[in-house]
Amino acid sequence: MNKMLTVYKLWFSSGHVGQVCIILLLCCFALMLPQRQAGAAGIEVMSPSPGATISARNAETHLVLRQAGLGRRGRDVRIKTVDAMLRPVVAVAGDGYFYWHFRLPLVDGENSFSIEPDGQKVELKFKSVQTDLGSRKALNKETGLFHLSENLPESCQDCHDLRETKKLAPIGLTKDASCIDCHRNLIEKGSWRHSTTQNQQCLACHQQSVEPWRIGFPAASIRDFCFNCHIGKKSWLNSQFKHGPLSIGGCTLCHNPHGDKHRYQLFSEGSLELCIDCHGEMKNLVTKKISERRKYVHGVVLGVGCTACHDPHASDQPFVLKKPINELCSGCHPQVVLKRGGHPVPNHPVSAPSERLRPGRKLSCTSCHDPHGSDNRLMLIQTPLGGRLCRECHAR
Repeated sequence: MNKMLTVYKLWFSSGHVGQVCIILLLCCFALMLPQRQAGAAGIEVMSPSPGATISARNAETHLVLRQAGLGRRGRDVRIKTVDAMLRPVVAVAGDGYFYWHFRLPLVDGENSFSIEPDGQKVELKFKSVQTDLGSRKALNKETGLFHLSENLPESCQDCHDLRETKKLAPIGLTKDASCIDCHRNLIEKGSWRHSTTQNQQCLACHQQSVEPWRIGFPAASIRDFCFNCHIGKKSWLNSQFKHGPLSIGGCTLCHNPHGDKHRYQLFSEGSLELCIDCHGEMKNLVTKKISERRKYVHGVVLGVGCTACHDPHASDQPFVLKKPINELCSGCHPQVVLKRGGHPVPNHPVSAPSERLRPGRKLSCTSCHDPHGSDNRLMLIQTPLGGRLCRECHAR
């Protein structure tokens, strides 16, 4: 240190003040630069691959980081999101590395995270899928999935018991606790849970292939696979009219196969909200904007909901109705449907083998009334003013 001060004095005395300042600045920059680069370069993102697209039901994913040569305590690493600083759910040393395991919340589209204190960026995309039918279509090289051999590092076995297991029967007898280490949220989500999920019998449905880390979807169609246990439901297939999801074998279009907060493990409230997800043409019945809502809405729609009249699986009645139309209506309006003198005027029939307005359909209450809602009083299909409603059938 004394020698350096002597050199500085000689330089200052000889008029080299500017050169000394430049040297000092370069020394300070050189001292900071290696530390910053080593910190950023030393943390490795193991999974998922930066830039990957995450396709999943739940809006979250697991981020695994590691750094070589750290001691048992490691470093104080955090993940910075838009509005929070996340701590690791697991921080552990092993096999010459220190590992950090984070659970990241996701939003649809672009997601950006920062590894602190280094500031290293992790960019991910998220695509929400309600059913594994959507997941199958998303399986490509840009999709980030843990249980694919090319995306799951072997070092994951330092913490996880990814043992090779023989193919199990549909009713598994052993608990697969190693799955719950990462997928505990599937059990903790909601109070309505699939029995196999509750009992941690993951491999009863997700069969393993030859590689111990490769977890597969059921080989059969989802519907047929469900019928291995829900054998009493096969009678639905003999019904004349089937709900669309049942027809294509997609039970998981409506039901969460793990569990949910809604009854029957439905993805959303099952008497109305879930139906509107697919039957978007009915949104104008329930929208909160009064200006966009139909003027007259059938009380049962906003009350009990769609399943008051429609069977969500299958029926022998058109439109998957639980009963013939007039029988359904008479359950709430017996004084009208069962009226002997006719409706809406004396001797006017309320039922007949056919109707003029819609050939091939029987005359029923819905010949004049829209069963869901209308802009006309009494939910009529046409205004009665000037006899317009009557002329629909009784044309002049």
